[in-house]
Amino acid sequence: MSNLKKQIQQRSTWIASMVACFAFLLMAVKVYEVPVAEITSNLLMVVFGLTVIVAAAALLGRLIVMLRQRRK
Repeated sequence: MSNLKKQIQQRSTWIASMVACFAFLLMAVKVYEVPVAEITSNLLMVVFGLTVIVAAAALLGRLIVMLRQRRK
């Protein structure tokens, strides 16, 4: 029972954080007149950067595994 309660609490926390994030972005667009295109381009740039970092880490990990297997 406590595991189910913990899952519900985590899901509720996630939903609350997403609502807060949406409210912040909406405030940036309405109050500070930040263009939606600029927010979208910045988001895509961050996603692309994270993809490059994760891909580089995966390739480095694969290289390390290959080098360790070669030494055996």
